[in-house]
Amino acid sequence: MHNDETGGLSQNQIKLIAAAAMAIDHVGTELLPQYVLLRIIGRLAFPVFAYCIAEGSRYTRHPAKYLARLAVMGLACMAVYYFYAGAVYGNVLITFSLSLGVLYAFRFARSRWTQGARGRVTGAAVLLGSLCVVAALCAVMTVDYGFWGVVLPLWAEAAAYLLDGRIPPERARLAGFAAGLVVLSWQIGGIQWYSLLTLPLLAAYNGTRGKHQLGRFFYWFYPAHLLVIGLIAMLL
Repeated sequence: MHNDETGGLSQNQIKLIAAAAMAIDHVGTELLPQYVLLRIIGRLAFPVFAYCIAEGSRYTRHPAKYLARLAVMGLACMAVYYFYAGAVYGNVLITFSLSLGVLYAFRFARSRWTQGARGRVTGAAVLLGSLCVVAALCAVMTVDYGFWGVVLPLWAEAAAYLLDGRIPPERARLAGFAAGLVVLSWQIGGIQWYSLLTLPLLAAYNGTRGKHQLGRFFYWFYPAHLLVIGLIAMLL
């Protein structure tokens, strides 16, 4: 991923917009539930981060470390939530950890597709197995945005693969992602349909990371802003 910005919005910029929308959403959930507009604004956050998970999985030089960071942070937040509420809840970092696992399985299957019948069977088995594991986990515990939220980044990658050579890959990814977002919105319903407003924002994404390294900021923003909002809610 290039660091220079050539018009449009960098990944840092769209993720900062998503982080602000996420904070507004959680303020609406915990502090001001009577203001539905705050929850509507919050629908912009998940799709942006889901799309960036697909992007990050393509560009990272250390896939295992990328997955491990997300999973460890997600499990830590899960443990804190269990201590606080006495319930197991798969937060959005768990969702994205599972998303990465599915994306890696898809790329493994794609790499085996040209290796004869045995390679195709092996690749298909790994991909289907990963999807079955995700479906089983979503059935036995609450995972943020559920099965269709987990596989949302996969729509972008699958579309780029299936439409390779027909349309530019960035358009294919956005078209596939849009289809997945419609499915997710239909499955959840209600204000989730407002998440489609994210598509113009993603269309403005220029494929660059941005001038600054903000990766750690986004990792820590999620638990930090939840902690602050939780403390305010306790005080009120």
